[in-house]
Amino acid sequence: MQRRLSGLSIRTVAIVVEFLTFLLLVLFISTGRRAEFLDNFDRHADVLATLLLLAGFVLFHRVVTRRLVPRLERRFFPRPYEERRIFLSLNQEIRAASTIKQLYIAIARRIAESFETDDVSVLVRDEVTGDYVCLASSSRSASQTPERPQVQTVEPRPQLAYDAFVVKRLKHLSTPLVIEPGEIETWTRAVDNLPPSQRQARKREHESLRLLKSHLLVQIGTKDQLVGILSLSLRRAQFRYSTNDREILMSIAGQLALIVENSHLAERMVAQERLRRELDLAAEVQRQLLPRKPPEHPFLQLAGYCEPARGVGGDYYDFITVDENRFGIAIADVAGKGMPAALLMSSVQATLRSLTTTNDLAPPVVPLLAPMVGKLNRLIFNSTSGENYVTFFYAHFDCATRCLTYVNAGHNPPLYLPIGNPGKIRQLTTGGLITGVFEHSEYEQETVQMQPGDLMFLYTDGLSEALNASGEEFGERRIEEMLEATAQMSAEEIRAEVVGQVKRWRANVPLHDDLTFVVMTVN
Repeated sequence: MQRRLSGLSIRTVAIVVEFLTFLLLVLFISTGRRAEFLDNFDRHADVLATLLLLAGFVLFHRVVTRRLVPRLERRFFPRPYEERRIFLSLNQEIRAASTIKQLYIAIARRIAESFETDDVSVLVRDEVTGDYVCLASSSRSASQTPERPQVQTVEPRPQLAYDAFVVKRLKHLSTPLVIEPGEIETWTRAVDNLPPSQRQARKREHESLRLLKSHLLVQIGTKDQLVGILSLSLRRAQFRYSTNDREILMSIAGQLALIVENSHLAERMVAQERLRRELDLAAEVQRQLLPRKPPEHPFLQLAGYCEPARGVGGDYYDFITVDENRFGIAIADVAGKGMPAALLMSSVQATLRSLTTTNDLAPPVVPLLAPMVGKLNRLIFNSTSGENYVTFFYAHFDCATRCLTYVNAGHNPPLYLPIGNPGKIRQLTTGGLITGVFEHSEYEQETVQMQPGDLMFLYTDGLSEALNASGEEFGERRIEEMLEATAQMSAEEIRAEVVGQVKRWRANVPLHDDLTFVVMTVN
């Protein structure tokens, strides 16, 4: 309203000046000898002269109104704008923009057009560093019209650190911050007395403000945080921003705050969706690494189960066919969860399969499992520098002799239930330390003579530590009781019974660790 009154005053002054000039000219031609001359020329000549003068002044008034007054208004006053049209144009840009970057650029352009300023920059807080990075800036060269300033992204992008002087001031102000001409130079000279680290930081801040041509900094903030900054240079012809201008800019910044927050939310959703797809792919790859089906033999039944706690995990089991009568059974638990554990698990699987193909297992020699596990330990140690470890159990079963040879490298002891001695569950503990901790660990192996009807159950601690709604663990005792009750079933039936009982125990309580087990029965 103030600008409209200011603009109207120029028009009023112009009209008053025109009117007074017209009166003076009328008086000038209608008095003295000029009046006598007109009377001698014709009795109505004065009237005709007045009419001609009036017509001339009408033309002169149109020229003044259309050409001179707009130039004077533009020279001495900012161009008036309508608040409603500003917000309407911003809403149109929001609907039309296809990317958040295009939207920031369009908003910078609209603000530059409305306030006739050369530089409008949108700085948004980086969620990682906390710094405020310039994502869009409007600039206008001398050859361009003020109605269409050029808009471009700034390269390199100016930015203000999260602990910059002006950022700290903005956070404690409820109104925009005005930077007067010459203040930046004064600040730059003042930093010479600061410590070197602070001096460099302040110089970078002042250089960014100089690149942005900042005169007015407007907070783009929510209730509790500053999510961005709107930087504006002086208006055309060095006009200052009025109180009304600042209020409108604060309203625009309020809309921008919602846009910034929504864009961050959208980016997080996109990142989460991308991560979910990657995890789904990783989980599918990991499922492909597990045996699709157990090997088939008249004297042996195998069944396995693996349920990661987080889509992908570090538990692992495997069935390795050495020849038509000999098979390897492995189970491992990599320290940790999620993707890092899954990657190490896949490395363990590949290493184990490589070692079993080169290990001398030809009959009638007893399989040399202890040296093989020792080599596996060294490979894991060298690849992880001792920072990760793996509990590991590997067994070799010869169907012709029904001999089971195994090595336990710090894993939960598998349970052996001999059919000839019911109620006597034996734990298979012979072996050594967990793999991957010490480079030169030594291991022992043991051979067990199994009989038809014997059962071996291998599992990770995700089974024994499965929690119910009360926070109670499933426990090893329940595992033993469950096996004793199901020992006469087939391996596949035991597998299904274990899965069912654990699920009923958990009652929809999420797993906090990967759950894996293997059932082996001798026919």
